[in-house]
Amino acid sequence: MPRQPSPISDDASAELRELASGMRDLKDAAGLTFATLNERVHYSTASLSGAVSGKKLPTWEVTWAFIHGCDPMADEQVWQERWRAAEEGELRRAEAEATAPDTAARRPGGVPRQRRSTVAELVREEVERRQQTTAWSPSEAMTVSTALALCTTAYDFRELLRDLMETQGLGNTEIIANARAKGIVLSRGEIFSVLNSGEIPDTAPLHGFLLGCNVGLVRINEWHRTATRIKISQARRSETGSESERRGVRVVWKEFWARLGVEGSLSLISTILFLVLQIIPFIQFLL
Repeated sequence: MPRQPSPISDDASAELRELASGMRDLKDAAGLTFATLNERVHYSTASLSGAVSGKKLPTWEVTWAFIHGCDPMADEQVWQERWRAAEEGELRRAEAEATAPDTAARRPGGVPRQRRSTVAELVREEVERRQQTTAWSPSEAMTVSTALALCTTAYDFRELLRDLMETQGLGNTEIIANARAKGIVLSRGEIFSVLNSGEIPDTAPLHGFLLGCNVGLVRINEWHRTATRIKISQARRSETGSESERRGVRVVWKEFWARLGVEGSLSLISTILFLVLQIIPFIQFLL
C-alpha cells in the first residue's frame, strides 16, 4: 500500500496549504506514488514529498515538475498563479512572525521560549547604557559599523537585515521600487530568501536589498565585507572539521597496528594470504 504523506503543516499560510492540497489531489487522481513520480520527473522522493508538506514553499521548478508529472495537460499559467499566491502568503506570514511579540513563541506545554538577543539589540542596549552614564552620542553610521563588526553568524547577519528594514520603515513593495529606481530588479522571493535563509545571502540579492533599503554605496561595501568574512569563517570551520576527521582516522589506524604488535601483524597477514589462496581456485572455476 502506498505510503500516505503526513498532514499539511498547520504553520503554512492558507495559500500554501491550498497549493499543497491541490498538488496532492493531482497525485491521487493520477494514482501515482512518490517513487513512480520520481521516475517520471527525476526529482528525489524527498523533494517531491517536501513539496506538498506545507513546511516551506517549494521552488517553481519542483512545483511544475510535480504537477506536469501528475497531469501532462495541466495549465502552467494557472498553477504558476497559484504558486505566486502561495509565495505572497508565505511572505506575509514571515513578516507577521518577525513582528510578533516574543511572548507568543512558546515551547510545547505552554512554557515561554527564551529568545536570543540579536546583535542589533545588544548594540542598542550598549548605546543606551553609555548614553545614560555619559554625554556620548554615537552616529547612526557608527552604530551600524559596530553591529556589523560584532556579526559572527548568518543568524546575526539576518537579524541585522531585518532590523535595517524595520528601522527604515519599508515594506517589500517599497524595497522593490527603490531597487528598481537604482537599476536593480529584485523580486519578493529574493527578499524572502535574504531575510529567511539559514545561510548568508548571495551577493546579488543582498546588494539589491540594501539598495532598496536606501543604504549608501560606502555602507553597502561594509555589509558585503561582513558577509564575506562570515562565509570565510564558516568555510574554515568546515575545513577544520574535515581535517580533524581525517586526523582521527589516521590516529585510529596507527593505534590499531600498535596494539596488534609484531606477532599479531604476522598472524593477520598469514590469515589474509590463506584466504586469498582459498579463493583463487574458486575464481578459476568460475572463469
